Amino acid sequence: MLDRRDFLRASAAAGAALALGGARAARADAPPVPEDVLALHREALVFDLHIDTPLWMRLQGYDLAQRHRNWLPRSAFGWHFDLPRAHDGGLDACVFGLVINPAVVRPELMFPLKFLAWWEEERGIAQTLATLDLLREAAERHPDRLVFARSGSDVRRALAEGKFPGLAGLEGSQGIEGRLEHVRTAHERGLRMLGLVHFQATEAAFPMTVSEFDERGLTPFGRDLVAEMERIGMIVDLAHVNAPGVRDALEIVRRPFVVSHTACRALFDHPRNLSDDQIRAIADKGGVVALAFGDTFVSGGLEGFLDHVDHLIRVGGADVAALGSDFDGMIVPVAGMEDVTCYPRITQGLIARGHAPEIVKKALGENALRVVTEVCG
Repeated sequence: MLDRRDFLRASAAAGAALALGGARAARADAPPVPEDVLALHREALVFDLHIDTPLWMRLQGYDLAQRHRNWLPRSAFGWHFDLPRAHDGGLDACVFGLVINPAVVRPELMFPLKFLAWWEEERGIAQTLATLDLLREAAERHPDRLVFARSGSDVRRALAEGKFPGLAGLEGSQGIEGRLEHVRTAHERGLRMLGLVHFQATEAAFPMTVSEFDERGLTPFGRDLVAEMERIGMIVDLAHVNAPGVRDALEIVRRPFVVSHTACRALFDHPRNLSDDQIRAIADKGGVVALAFGDTFVSGGLEGFLDHVDHLIRVGGADVAALGSDFDGMIVPVAGMEDVTCYPRITQGLIARGHAPEIVKKALGENALRVVTEVCG
């Protein structure tokens, strides 16, 4: 009889086969990355601001230290990240996203997350703390390879020691259940980034994917939450927040912040992507916009993704661009960006498009580390 983990794995495979066309598509063919570009890539810091692997750690006991492979059509849903493949792809650091079930499920929550909330017993702050413990325990099992980082200083120290630093970011304030004391508790346990909303309204903010909330900005609690996060040294993440909420947040933030996984609406018209005006306003505040790799955000494969990087730099400047793949977040990656081995293709593409090495390095990770350091130390 299948246990829950086996059932989820089998369901994911069956669902992907039906939704994405049956036979597994081959990985996108690409010529080898030239040695001089690989040398630049290895020299650069590559820092991804949004990878959702803790979800699979919780559901399947996924081992970060073991090499995995995604056998689903178009590399769908998960199995995108592990430490061996991160090394192969020159990924140096990331923020691990924590997907947390809300204590109370609202009607607007998308069906897969409703199913997840029904399937799992833990919710809210209890699940947030338990998932933080999973990351801590993984670092304790692999002390020579993984560091549960809490600051920019931790990131630099881990890199100097040849280890992979991973910070923790909460995807939606449903994980703190509307209480500032829960924010402080999670911070003590290692949480260093917090998104105000995910796919359903929270006590703090409203999602950009639900039209009935289009005129509603941050709540009073949302404003208090931003202030408390800035006070204790936690990064504000505006991913998933609707336009009025982004506007309200930009009025009150005093420290750098992120939009951890999004893209440019001028190139791909989707409510989760940012307008040019939003990009400019975020850049003016010292924030960064991290571009996602899923086909929900961008189209046109790797070249389409690179179009978004070009556009982001052109509109907001070199200091605003960052990476936020959304790997392991139930996405379908664009062709050419199937898993964490593919980051060198970004470096190759940006150099081929004429970006100077110092600009490429900012987009790959320097901008992300700047925000982590300025907010978290």
